[in-house]
Amino acid sequence: MADKKKMHIEDENTDPFAEYLRAGEPGRADKIYAWQTAIGLQDVDQLRPSDYLLNTARDHIEGDISIEEARLRIENYYEENKQHGSERTEEADKVSVRIAEILSENSFVFSPAQYISIHKRLFQDVYVYAGRIRDYNISKKEWVLNGASVMYGSATELRETLEYDFQMEREFSYVNLSLSEIIQHLARFLSGLWQIHIFGEGNTRTTAVFFIKYIRSLGFHVTNDVFAKNAWYFRNALVRANYSDLGAGIHEDLSYLEYFLRNLLMGEKHELKNRYLHIAWKDSVHSNKKQPIKQPIKQPFEKNSLLKILETKSVSSRTKTNIVRLLGEFGREKVFGRGDVMEVLGITQRPATALIGKMYELELTERITGAGKGKYRFII
Repeated sequence: MADKKKMHIEDENTDPFAEYLRAGEPGRADKIYAWQTAIGLQDVDQLRPSDYLLNTARDHIEGDISIEEARLRIENYYEENKQHGSERTEEADKVSVRIAEILSENSFVFSPAQYISIHKRLFQDVYVYAGRIRDYNISKKEWVLNGASVMYGSATELRETLEYDFQMEREFSYVNLSLSEIIQHLARFLSGLWQIHIFGEGNTRTTAVFFIKYIRSLGFHVTNDVFAKNAWYFRNALVRANYSDLGAGIHEDLSYLEYFLRNLLMGEKHELKNRYLHIAWKDSVHSNKKQPIKQPIKQPFEKNSLLKILETKSVSSRTKTNIVRLLGEFGREKVFGRGDVMEVLGITQRPATALIGKMYELELTERITGAGKGKYRFII
């Protein structure tokens, strides 16, 4: 099994549409990107599309059929004859054409409803729970974690946590941020959204499609093959961004996801190798190649230093006072949650949640687990 996994991880994807890219014919680039991404994303679950799907995609790229006709062709193909292939191949084909269709549309709304709707569209008649929020807790053994699992969102508060993350992102301002700072923030939002894992299956593909639509709405013109060729890396980077084992000296690491996004949005050329993400990976050659990503400078743990930081932020005097009080109470080491904030400040849930979100937005804290009702720690 280990050999099979290693072979999968190191395998280089063959682009079935390279001929069209070489031809450079106008009007086809967006179609090619949509199909490249759609098919490449199946790799997160080690799925492979059929030749019939590839031929259908070529007919669409060449203009012989519309994307709607391509989807209907695939759905009819499996409806008419259930013996065409395995269930996994059928899933790969159906989900690929639906991803291509969604990426071809200009419409988008940044909302939890849109996120859930994408899952429903992608997995309708593939999963019986398409578009439904899971009502049970999950864990998944991860190769990059030596069989350990990320701590996913609790089934009892998934919708609340999802809505909280969306609200925090809506309120975040990208004004005056550098592109590097924007990417750092997008990595945090993306990893947090994925960590909730509100569906039983199909979370990574849904999150990827939603995220592509979202960054397009922010003005990024994403038409390269980073997603197509590095889908498995993308998923493993999300895993590493949401896993800690402090006893073993392992911390949540957003840098791998940032490398992916810098390649995607800035055209950089970071090596996206899955073996580098394994928690046991140690290689001096790779360490020398790994380009550091600029991180905010952490200020010393002093009240005056904190006040100096807050003077440059747009926060009320009451918020400043509350943050200083919390830092004095918790320090740098204590991990705290909403209940702790409510107890120290004597406030109710809503203002406590808002204050936690504000501190995270100001990069005074880091998220340890979850969101909203999750756990945080001061990093200044």
